[in-house]
Order: sequence, then structure tokens, then C-alpha cells
Amino acid sequence: MTALAQAIKKVATGPHLSKDLTAHEAQAAMAEILSGDADPVQAAIFFIALRIKRETDDENWGIYQALQSSTTQCHADVGQLLLIADPFNGFNRHCPVHAFLPAVLAASGLATLSQGVKEMGPKFGVTHSQALSAAGAKVDLTIEQARDYIVNPEVGWAYLDQSWAYPALFALQDLRTRMIKRPSLATLEKMLMPIKANGQTHLQIGFVHKAYPDVLAAMAQSAGFASALIIRGIEGGILPTLREAANCFQSTGKQAVPCSIDPSDFGLSQTTRGVMPVNHDVVTAEETVDLGLQALNGQTGPALDSLIYGGALGLWHCGMAVSQREAANHVRRVIQSGRARAYFQNMMA
Repeated sequence: MTALAQAIKKVATGPHLSKDLTAHEAQAAMAEILSGDADPVQAAIFFIALRIKRETDDENWGIYQALQSSTTQCHADVGQLLLIADPFNGFNRHCPVHAFLPAVLAASGLATLSQGVKEMGPKFGVTHSQALSAAGAKVDLTIEQARDYIVNPEVGWAYLDQSWAYPALFALQDLRTRMIKRPSLATLEKMLMPIKANGQTHLQIGFVHKAYPDVLAAMAQSAGFASALIIRGIEGGILPTLREAANCFQSTGKQAVPCSIDPSDFGLSQTTRGVMPVNHDVVTAEETVDLGLQALNGQTGPALDSLIYGGALGLWHCGMAVSQREAANHVRRVIQSGRARAYFQNMMA
């Protein structure tokens, strides 16, 4: 009997008889799925059964290890690197102008990597890939190429697509769409570390459900992140609401420590939660680009405040500013000077 079949026998036996997997069992089952040899029906049963049972930390860790082992990790010669982890299935209520955030952070002195895919079900929202591609930025980089841009002092950031970084995981897209419900992969793929700093690698990640901060903190610590900023973000993303305080968390170990994040402490005041589409009833990559570029040019509004907020959160969390207000002021100056726009343009295809 295969590792996957053995795992299904344990986790898919009903609400009273299902048993948890060890990290080793979960890793072996996931490795079989990634190999391409697994029956797709069995793979779907495995993910759905885990979701119904609720994944344990050991199961998540085993799956994560299999995913991380499916690629070669690069090291970047930078003191600090921030990985921003927006949902891979994108946004359909707010324009994801934070696709421009890595360039803002890099121009502010913090090397940054974002990851994603062009589109992902079941949501099929607008993604970083779609926005960056519409803006003319490079979205088809190998891990090594992304590393080279990150260490380049005139760029300092990169977008890395899952199709290049984790092709075996990317190959499961059709299966995941047919499953309809999001499996644990939707969380774990955001935490993969294809590039690691020679110094400290940090994680900025969003959540929706209240049970997730402790899960994310434990996973981040096990995965080797120096710290994690875990944000109750808009549509599960890395930016909290602009109009009120949000319940967020920080971690440097396996515990998620609560911290309330208030936009007023960053010198921001908005009546909207985030960047809403103006010219269309639906969010589009094209409008996201228009708003993002306007923000990089210093035009006031929710898009600019979103970049200031997200950038300041990253700098403050990574210890690069003594206060939230100082971090926001620094990011504002970086944008107004044109430096952030220049760093973005240096990634143009």
C-alpha cells in the first residue's frame, strides 16, 4: 500500500475514528502527490479529509517539508529579506496595489520577495502576477534570477512565480480547482522559502480565521523565519483595513503575540477599508496598475496610503525604524522623492 493510501486510511474514517498523521506520514503522502504518480482522486480525498478533520501542526509541517524539498533553495547575500505572502488566489473586491509594495520596501532599504501565480481557483482574483505583468515588470524569473535582482542594490526586490519555483506544486492547479474548497496548500504555499537571506528572513502574512495566527507562528518558526508579522488583512492579504485598528500578531517563536495595528499611529486617516475599484464594477489588473503607478508618483489617496502602511509595517516589524510613525514618514519620503518609482522601473521587462 502506498504512503498516500495509508494516510487516507487514517484520516478519512469519519468524525470519531479518524486519526492524526505524524509529520513523516504527511510528508511521505505529499511527496507521492508531488511526484505525479498519485491517483488524483486519492490526492483530493487526502486534502479534503485533512480539512474536515482539521490539520495538526505535525501534518502541516510534514506537508510543508515535502513542498520545500521539491525545489532548491537559494541564499541571498543580504542582511534582511522580507517575504510578503498575499493569497495566491488574488483579490476581487479591492485592487491589490500591494503588488507594488516590494519596490517600495526595497527603496526603503529592506530587500523583499513576493510569490504567487497568474491565477488560482476557486477565487480567481486579480493577483500580483497579473498586476505586475500589466505594468511591464518581469514575472517569469527563475529562483536564481530573482535572487540576483534582490541582491542588486538598484533593484532589491523580485516577484517569483510558483511555476518556476515549485513546478510540482504548480502542476496541482487543475486538481485544486476541481476540489472547489481550498486545501492546506493555500496556506502553506505562501510560507515557502525559495530564497533565504544570509542574515534574517522575515515573513509578512495575512489571515482571516481567528485560529490561524498560532498555526502560522508555529509554521514560520519551524520553517526558519526569524520572525513573522501576521496581519488580519483585507481579503486575507497583508494589508489591514485603512479606516480602523486591526488585530494583528507578531512572532519570533511558536507563539503569536497580539498587537493592535492602528492606521492613525502611522499618520494615516481614511474612510475606506482599502483600494476600491473606481472605473469598473469589478477589480482589474489594469486599474490596479493605474492606481499603483499614481501612488508611486505620490498622488494622495487610498492607494498611496496603502503603500505607506504596508511599507511602514514591514520596516517597523523588522526593526528598521524606532516607531511606527517614523517608519511611515520614511516610506512617505521614499515615495515622494521618486526613489520607489525608480526601483520599480528597474524591474521592467
